[in-house]
Amino acid sequence: MHRIKIFLLLILFVNSCIFIPMPERKLSDEKLQLIEIMELSKTKFYEQAVEKCQEFMKAFPESEYYDIALMKLGDGFKGLVEQDYLQLIKDGKSEEEARKNFLGKYGHYQCWLEGPCGIQYNLECFKEMMERFPDSNYADEATYHLIPWVCDYKGLPEGPLEEIGYLEKILQKYPTSSLRPEVYYQVAHRLHIIYEIYAFSPQAELRNTVEAKKYREKSLYFYRLVLKQPVQSKFSRSAWEDIKKLEEGERIYIMQ
Repeated sequence: MHRIKIFLLLILFVNSCIFIPMPERKLSDEKLQLIEIMELSKTKFYEQAVEKCQEFMKAFPESEYYDIALMKLGDGFKGLVEQDYLQLIKDGKSEEEARKNFLGKYGHYQCWLEGPCGIQYNLECFKEMMERFPDSNYADEATYHLIPWVCDYKGLPEGPLEEIGYLEKILQKYPTSSLRPEVYYQVAHRLHIIYEIYAFSPQAELRNTVEAKKYREKSLYFYRLVLKQPVQSKFSRSAWEDIKKLEEGERIYIMQ
């Protein structure tokens, strides 16, 4: 009987513990600011994201999340170029006017390159990220951002071939990277362009049916790799569209 009483008391004690409210665990200011940065970046509020990143890096210079802040700061600067410069040109504004407006608004950041390719971000955040945090979980992304893209192929295969070389190095160094669908697509797209150069170049000395066939097949192979990825993305849709263009003879680079 004594043992039964003890057992019943234990049950009552355990049950009472279950209903004792646990104190809420509050996130630190550091984590709250990081979450805000991630959300601003995700929703493409790049100007606010840049400001919040700079505040975070000043407040938490030894943060274990400093590499993330660097990445998002770089993303923010690139996003500003895309939204407030390149998009204006696509919408019909002259390059000169778009440049003037952009530098008038964001010139104080002093991180822009100006040249024949237009305004570009100087990539300093990604360079610093790789120098300070080469083993970061975001190293593959930083390496991708550091690819020196060719802004004008001039109708020659060397430019896209050079870019493909950089893309292949990413696949070799980071075989499990979440960027694989995007990298596969970028490789496929450039192979597609090389196919068109060899097939349809206005320069007769560049046309080569053997090379054209080879690069067309390679392009289709990489487009299909994009489609085989377990997670479908915007690159899956782009791959489908480009396969259709390739098969129907619609050109993407050498215009008819």
